[in-house]
Amino acid sequence: MMLFVSTDGALRAQAPGMSKPQEDVHPTRLRLLQVATRLFQQRGYHAVGLAEILALSETPKGSLYHHFPGGKPELAEACITRIAASTLAALDDASASGADIIGFLRQLGAESSAWLEKTDWRDGSLLAVIGQEQGGDESALADAVRIAYQRIEMRLAKWLMLEGIAVARARDIAATIIAAHEGAMLLARCRRDTAPVTLTTQMLCAMVERG
Repeated sequence: MMLFVSTDGALRAQAPGMSKPQEDVHPTRLRLLQVATRLFQQRGYHAVGLAEILALSETPKGSLYHHFPGGKPELAEACITRIAASTLAALDDASASGADIIGFLRQLGAESSAWLEKTDWRDGSLLAVIGQEQGGDESALADAVRIAYQRIEMRLAKWLMLEGIAVARARDIAATIIAAHEGAMLLARCRRDTAPVTLTTQMLCAMVERG
């Protein structure tokens, strides 16, 4: 999934009518997370240096290592964890509110398209960008992406099961939702056209409706 980030890297995993989640985070730490998220989702992990993150966040190097003793790798893992946590909270809130998953997917598609256009196609999915870059590496960063996707997939499957879809089918549909949406985001960025997101959203909704 594009996984729900605004143009400044702030969390926005929301279903219709949901309030924006609040974060109890030290202002400096939050600023570093926002700036790093934005840079990573634009250019990937390797193309972004600590000096750029520090300059754009107006943060001294000592403050960065205070909040992230492991440096850039720990900061990137924190960005991934933050995106995953926000997405999981949004899925839980939407499900608990009685919203149906088809409505959630439509909202996600609409917000994703608007976000791509607003950022002039520069910002991609943080998990997808870093995940593609890490490939099959055995690293803490690759593990963080894998775990984030797994947790989101499990939560989607849980929601689908609550709507009456069988366990095995729910898991398959959940994996398809993530794969299709992330791929649609990538194709939309390449084409500078939201049509792939719109088409994919329609197909995913039809698939969920069929169960």
